[in-house]
Amino acid sequence: MDTKNFKDLCDRLLKKYGFKKKKTMYYKDSDDGIRCGVYLQRSSYGKVYYFNYYYFLDNSNAKLFPQYFEADVYGRITVLSKIKDWDDNYHQTELIEYELYEEKELEEYLEKGIQDEILLPVKKGRQVIFDMVKNGTCIIYKFRSKEEEEVMQKLYDFKTGEGQKA
Repeated sequence: MDTKNFKDLCDRLLKKYGFKKKKTMYYKDSDDGIRCGVYLQRSSYGKVYYFNYYYFLDNSNAKLFPQYFEADVYGRITVLSKIKDWDDNYHQTELIEYELYEEKELEEYLEKGIQDEILLPVKKGRQVIFDMVKNGTCIIYKFRSKEEEEVMQKLYDFKTGEGQKA
């Protein structure tokens, strides 16, 4: 699979699930004020991509399309590697070496990641994102402890109903 086919596959899958492309990112909104963004990040070290996803927890202005660095929470879809690791086994990896995969095989990995990681929080809300942060699937995408506390409060507020869609 070449770069064009990989990007076309990603575009087709994301649009299939209702994402809309704005500049270099794809966006989808939830019913409770969460905006999800997807960005395909090309590696500087070869023909490798990362399938990054982001959650913006306070999307009160639906006309704005924030950039990835403005996100509250961040994660990456993983695929089963095609190259054996140090222990002579294949492992889940964030590095998508798309040239090593047949399109159908990569499509299955990406579709599973989109459904299980990206769309689940969009459908079920902040509780799922909170759990994903707690189990390490996603991380807080802020750089100072005060910001991290604010993000955790936005996630925690799902229990009281506060912090939901304005």
